[in-house]
Amino acid sequence: MTITKFILLFIVTSISGIGAAAEEYQTHRPLIASTLVGFVLGDIKTGIIVGASMELIALGWMTIGASVPPDPAMAGTIAAILAIVGKQNTGVAVSIAIPVAVAGQVLQIAQKSTIDVAIMHWADKFAERGCAKGITAMHFLTAIPSALRVAVPSLMVAYFANVSYVKVILNEIPKPITIGLQIASGFLVVVGYAMIMQLLNVNELLPFFFIGFLIMTFTKMTLVGLAILGASFAAIFYVYFIRDNSKSSIRGRKIRATDEKNPDIDMENETAEVNESVKLERKDLLKVFWRMQFYQISWNYERMQNLCYCYSIIPILKKLYKTKDSLSEALKRHMEYFNTHQFTVPIILGINAAMEEVKANEGKIDGEVITGLKVALMGPLAGLGDPIFWGILRPMTAAIGAGIGLSGNVLGPVIFFVIINAIRLVMRYYGLMIPYYQGINMITSIKDVMPKIMKTVTVLAYTVMGGLVARWTAINVPIQLYSYRTGGKLVIVTVQQQLDAIMPNLLPLLLTFFIYWLLRRKVSPIICIIGLMLLGIIGYTLGVLG
Repeated sequence: MTITKFILLFIVTSISGIGAAAEEYQTHRPLIASTLVGFVLGDIKTGIIVGASMELIALGWMTIGASVPPDPAMAGTIAAILAIVGKQNTGVAVSIAIPVAVAGQVLQIAQKSTIDVAIMHWADKFAERGCAKGITAMHFLTAIPSALRVAVPSLMVAYFANVSYVKVILNEIPKPITIGLQIASGFLVVVGYAMIMQLLNVNELLPFFFIGFLIMTFTKMTLVGLAILGASFAAIFYVYFIRDNSKSSIRGRKIRATDEKNPDIDMENETAEVNESVKLERKDLLKVFWRMQFYQISWNYERMQNLCYCYSIIPILKKLYKTKDSLSEALKRHMEYFNTHQFTVPIILGINAAMEEVKANEGKIDGEVITGLKVALMGPLAGLGDPIFWGILRPMTAAIGAGIGLSGNVLGPVIFFVIINAIRLVMRYYGLMIPYYQGINMITSIKDVMPKIMKTVTVLAYTVMGGLVARWTAINVPIQLYSYRTGGKLVIVTVQQQLDAIMPNLLPLLLTFFIYWLLRRKVSPIICIIGLMLLGIIGYTLGVLG
């Protein structure tokens, strides 16, 4: 490997490492991370194929609350390096990368519970002095260990995978293991599907899962076509089962708003009248918007998103509080414990900005009220954000991108990257602006509307997940049942042929629900993955799977 490739590999793996901490641009997802590795190593097609294969397995790997999944960035980069530099088969490269991803999970927990906690305490000292620049510096300082955590192991694998004796060792892996792992890679994807189903957990909508499964089993519909069909089902479901209730709810809110002289508008007008001296402008909110593009870099195990939140709201606090003492008080207020879904946090930032504006100019709102609102909203918004964004939108777009990318088509990672970031930017911008102008009464609308939106989008998610089980899960049982001669030819009938006569893709469907059953009984996804890998090896050795 040339020095230039080595440097470029360090850059792209660092980007993936920071992405794993921030979960913002999704550069840590295997579909993107492997593609970047393939690009700098001169074999982008292999990078895309490996990333797509790894992405389908990692669909359910998501950060929820304080739980950290196996590191998808580490999995994506290592798998691509093993396939391109180590010349390993995709199935073998992916299978080797999975335990490495678990090691990456341990490294990330260690980093976030030690290094990032120490940096966060340094930020506390800057808040005490009213130094906003110091807090900003500490926020970005945490990006360095995140980058090195993925870059250093990736470079080590790249170096040793290129050494001749390591290649010999990799090539000397017994055939039952290599082929068994290749076979297992065909059905490891069901763990990701089952994890998404466990998160959604809306059993009354499971018929849409079976509809998607049957359509992809008995037709040649593409994943994009299935997504459009799923969106159509979701629209029908909304119109006939959700919209009428939503209208009634909206009418009720309008009546209440009229009776109360529309407190939302009054709040905005009142703010405009009395805050002429220190009035927040759109450009101030835009500064918060741009800061949110690097929001979760400094997440830590002690106070979680506290430094992230404080860093984001700094432009508002600097505009409103002119003395060091008042700025220090505000900074310390927002350095307290905080954690929610990063795509719904703009809602809280927008409301907090409006409250800070009132406090700075009128003193009618106490600092404890501002903190109390943050604490009250972070749980419900996390409960909405995790299933909607991590449980539905990201897996759905990633699955479509991976499905296209399995053939090495660069449109796969591009479509995933563009769609998920378009969703992210819309949520970041309007999630901040609307709550600021609507004020505290925005909370009522969120509580009413978001669960209905989630249920509607779940229809789409189930339809796509069912189709993925049918299209991308491969299980073959080549055991011979009997044979006969017809027209002078010997016909061999296998178990798989008999199963296909009953229902094509029956085993993938049953395996998916079996893993779903295990997950609901608190069996670790990693145990499920390891179990399926062993099943592939043992099944091939015994001649049961092929």
